[in-house]
Amino acid sequence: MRRYIIPLIAAFLLGGITLTLIQVAQGQGATTAKLMSRETQGESVREIEAPAEVDGALQPNIGFIDSPSATCYQPDPGQDVCRLTWYYLSVSASPNYMITMTLSLNNKGPIAHTQGFFQTSMYVPYNMLGDGVKVACGPAGAGGNPILGNAYAYTVRARDSAGLSSANYGTVYCPPYNP
Repeated sequence: MRRYIIPLIAAFLLGGITLTLIQVAQGQGATTAKLMSRETQGESVREIEAPAEVDGALQPNIGFIDSPSATCYQPDPGQDVCRLTWYYLSVSASPNYMITMTLSLNNKGPIAHTQGFFQTSMYVPYNMLGDGVKVACGPAGAGGNPILGNAYAYTVRARDSAGLSSANYGTVYCPPYNP
């Protein structure tokens, strides 16, 4: 019996020491983020956020999200159904790794989520979104523009392995539905 007790105690001590050394990886858990950079162009906004622990003098390593040509098209003019799509979505972070990129729509919430694995950039081409996101076109003037239909605000957020995040905001207008 004694020959089992000493190895058992040693195993418990080794396990306890190992568990005290394991900590939550940076970028996990709830943190308060501070705004490092913000750019606006018309209705579009780009932001870079960093964890509160990061010194404000440091230059962030995450790149801005590139999401050109947000488009809303109406495949069948006889129906109040439009499709939202993007030519591509892209973000990079070097030397950090990209962890996630999420595309959200104002009234639908998250519509696309991409995760990375030891890669410094993410690129989502238009065909990965299929035919696009199905939305209502709306009557003329519904989105605030008298000649266009509904307006949809979108947000593309990305986070890297250092806990830095970047966001790109924009609005896309759909063609009007004329019954």
